[in-house]
Amino acid sequence: MGSIFVAAHTLGCKVNQCDTDTVLEHLVNIGCTVCNFNDTADIYIINTCTVTHASDKKSRQIIRRARKQNPNAIVAVCGCMAQNNPISANELGVDFIFDARKPNGFIHKVSEMCTGTRNVALQHAAPRARTRAFVKIQDGCDRFCAYCIVPYVRGKPKSRLVQDILAEAEGLIASGIQEIVLTGIQVASYGKDTNTNLSALIQQVLSLNGLVRLRLSSIEPCAITSDFLSVIASSQVLCDHFHLSLQSGSDATLQRMNRHYTTGQYAEITESLRKVRPEAALTTDVIVGFPGETDEEFNQSLAFVKKIGFARIHVFEYSKREGTPAANFPHQVPDKVKSERSRKMRELAAALQLNYHKAQIGKTAPVLFETSKAPGKWLGHTNNYCPVEVNCEFNLSNIIKQVKITACTQDGLEGVIRNN
Repeated sequence: MGSIFVAAHTLGCKVNQCDTDTVLEHLVNIGCTVCNFNDTADIYIINTCTVTHASDKKSRQIIRRARKQNPNAIVAVCGCMAQNNPISANELGVDFIFDARKPNGFIHKVSEMCTGTRNVALQHAAPRARTRAFVKIQDGCDRFCAYCIVPYVRGKPKSRLVQDILAEAEGLIASGIQEIVLTGIQVASYGKDTNTNLSALIQQVLSLNGLVRLRLSSIEPCAITSDFLSVIASSQVLCDHFHLSLQSGSDATLQRMNRHYTTGQYAEITESLRKVRPEAALTTDVIVGFPGETDEEFNQSLAFVKKIGFARIHVFEYSKREGTPAANFPHQVPDKVKSERSRKMRELAAALQLNYHKAQIGKTAPVLFETSKAPGKWLGHTNNYCPVEVNCEFNLSNIIKQVKITACTQDGLEGVIRNN
């Protein structure tokens, strides 16, 4: 199966990205070459998302784009949109739908379809070097939040074995990866089906020789136990960044959402995190316009978000997903109202992010550099996930440097490299 060029586009969560990376790794192992999605490829892989209507729309657009770029290519689709609505995907002319969590089945199908030695001349066929790698520790969810289709698509939580996770992490460390991110659909549930837990796993990963940085993807408030706090308090390798899912700052809305905490409990959890990691960036997700959300409940949500003082907020307008309880809830909020509430929440989010970035000015922080935005200008992230730009004529890719933060920019921070 030589001389086959493959391109992938991933939508949605970090778990999807992790699944895509696994499929691409299998393809590279059998002789394929990974190229840019904008290039002409023999195989296009689209890992779809169905969290919102906008996610569905974008997934369809990317499928059409792949088919247009090379009408003779194999277009293979995976992910939640394809699994939840395979008819829609097939109507777009995809060659087949597959489960990215089972890459061997995908390889078998592609091998059957690739009957020749197609060779496409490309200018940008080299895979991009990585500085950060995602390690999926579990899949599935059983929380059944009223708005979410994911548990119906992904199924019950299933944890990976500790030894498999550690082996993958060791291989990434050996390959030069500087930062590992533990990710999953419901990370907080890790180990419930394998007689362990998330805190114990983090402790074991932190003990790996050569690990430079460890980051966690989105976690539920229930993950913040006394054991978790004890583990994170004693590590300089674990990054100062915790994405703690909120969804609403109104207790009444949280109850309708079937979220398993109150705003009071959430506030106590954030306080406990800040006691052990005072420099940590706390980031979150917020949904506006959930069915039944009144003006008063939305204002409560605004006030609570401001009180917590998040470093960054992902704001989503509620999107009806057929098959979820909330799709049939009364008092659906009009689109115009959702848009206005989204605007107000995004304005607050921008102000809070600016406040957090301003608080970084004057500090010196380790920055992992990833990409060059322009000749002599490099972009990286601090361990609390603030984007930082510096001027440097040398190649800084995958290098950590101490940087003094000097100013805020529209997108993040600027700094100068400390030489001592």
